[in-house]
Amino acid sequence: MSSPVWMVTKREFRTRMMTKSNIISLSIMLAVIVVGAVVASFFLDRETEGPSSSVAVEQGVTDLQPHLEQAASEQGLALELSTLTTDEAEQALIAEEDPLDAYLSGDPSAPRMLVAENADPAVVELVTDAVNAYVLTEQIGALGGDPADVGTALATAAPQVESLVAPEESEFDGPAFVVSVVMISLLLFALIGGGSMISMGVVEEKTSRVVELLLSTIKPTQLLAGKILGIGAYALFQIVVLGGALTLAVTALGLTEDIAVDVGAALGLLIVWFLLGYTIYALLFGGFAALVSRQEEIGSVTTPLMFLLFVPYYVTMFVVVNDPDSTLARVLTFVPFFAPFVVPVRDALGGLPLWELGVSIGLCLVTIPVLIWLSARVYQRGVLHTGGRMKLTEALKG
Repeated sequence: MSSPVWMVTKREFRTRMMTKSNIISLSIMLAVIVVGAVVASFFLDRETEGPSSSVAVEQGVTDLQPHLEQAASEQGLALELSTLTTDEAEQALIAEEDPLDAYLSGDPSAPRMLVAENADPAVVELVTDAVNAYVLTEQIGALGGDPADVGTALATAAPQVESLVAPEESEFDGPAFVVSVVMISLLLFALIGGGSMISMGVVEEKTSRVVELLLSTIKPTQLLAGKILGIGAYALFQIVVLGGALTLAVTALGLTEDIAVDVGAALGLLIVWFLLGYTIYALLFGGFAALVSRQEEIGSVTTPLMFLLFVPYYVTMFVVVNDPDSTLARVLTFVPFFAPFVVPVRDALGGLPLWELGVSIGLCLVTIPVLIWLSARVYQRGVLHTGGRMKLTEALKG
């Protein structure tokens, strides 16, 4: 790398890195990630906590206890069992804090179930299953059989289902979907931010006439290359910091235990595609921004490029995520402007063969030199142009 390019790169990186607005915005985004992960952990923990009930039995009904515990285990119900007298149970049923759900007394085969007001259907089902199991056990024992053997036979008594045609896998993978959306959203944020900074920087230098002083000592292509590299280094820094913070947050809170996606590997692939995607789009933003001379005209150049960014983002989110193995997803994998969004998502969802990844990266690498030639040609001819907007066809003339 030549010295002028390196000097411009350091200037651009330092300028973006040390501004108060960038420091504040990055700090806010880090705080949002941490707070969001904590809030998500809180709600996930609440969702994973199963229902619970408290049941007390009279001394003469204690034979029901093992059957109550077995039924609760089968129903996924956290059961708190205790042995109380009738007077103690009545007080516990109407207690203000942690009241008892039900009290069983009398005959274990037909117990009296006492509740405070309305019986909980889950508790009624629990007691019913326990009483049925108790009666069945007693009857088997009376006939001379072994209740344990009968229980084992009943547990294995189920039809063996076989399909002539293997069913299609249509199960929605929620965690993988979330990881995919977060990845491409981070990528979109970084590409839009980087492209906007490049465009504004190019036009600011033209408006202030600083570019004329710079071009007296360095070549236009060196100035453009340094600007793209410096802002790209800052955008990559943002991706690593925000993506790393998100990965650390969800890992520390134990949210990755049920996620089949390797979050670390997904982040690594995201960085690779950021580098490719940023190079492709930054060249366009930097070259085409030189066509205008005033800040008010930036939109006429950046709007089509923003559209070029949002189209692959939304197509990936609403089409590729739903069916990563579809024909459309496979075709878009080989389109350089779509690949930075499509490929990381297909990889996270397990729908990307290794050879497709290699071909996609190769096509992007072949496209970049063409874009370098295009953007350098436009930038060289447009950066010193003043007045109205320069037409693209005029900039491309030999």
